[in-house]
Amino acid sequence: MELMNKPTTHEPFVAPERAADFLALSRKTVLKLARRGDLPAHPVGRGVRQMWRFRLSELSRWLECEAVKLDQPSGSE
Repeated sequence: MELMNKPTTHEPFVAPERAADFLALSRKTVLKLARRGDLPAHPVGRGVRQMWRFRLSELSRWLECEAVKLDQPSGSE
């Protein structure tokens, strides 16, 4: 019963515009990356025109991983 008394934290989803602002990218680029599966995103709805929503914590982790990839030598030297 103790679990019922604990407050739960819920991270809201954000729209592509907010995700683009957070990543300093254009909305169009964010949506392109989401559709390709290169950016952590959550499609909402079914059919041809899906809406995309994002969690800032997932985008933050994605940015950190991208920065690590850029810092590592490419091996082609």
